[in-house]
Amino acid sequence: MSKSILLARPHPFIVAEMKPFLESSGYSVTKLESMTDLEVQAKNSVGVVISMAVSSSLGKSAAETLTQLRQEVSHAPVMFASILSFDESIAGLKRLADHVGVQATILGVSAKNEYSAALGKPDTFLYISKDDLADSTRRMIASHMVQRHFR
Repeated sequence: MSKSILLARPHPFIVAEMKPFLESSGYSVTKLESMTDLEVQAKNSVGVVISMAVSSSLGKSAAETLTQLRQEVSHAPVMFASILSFDESIAGLKRLADHVGVQATILGVSAKNEYSAALGKPDTFLYISKDDLADSTRRMIASHMVQRHFR
């Protein structure tokens, strides 16, 4: 049985590009259809992916989604994804950590972070951008990081 990852804030990039990437990394992927199902589906998953896009089919912001997740399943490892680069997203990730009151370790895809001891911990925010998946070397590093984060 494969490990399941929850796409908690579906967005076209997440569904079209992140889902096949996660499946090729050995995971099954479930797309959240309603925020009322977040707790049950997150508990049945090894981790949760939250899109940082402005809009989502569920109508909740990334901050609202993360807040609900932390209230219902505080231990779930989380990954954020967007079309923006890590450098363009770092400030937003810091705001999300502040919003939920955690001292987050924020990791982007890089060789120096590939074996970070912080991976797999609930207060680690792993971030993957569209460009990380487009470059074959970074895609391989991202896959290793995801496997260490979502055990």
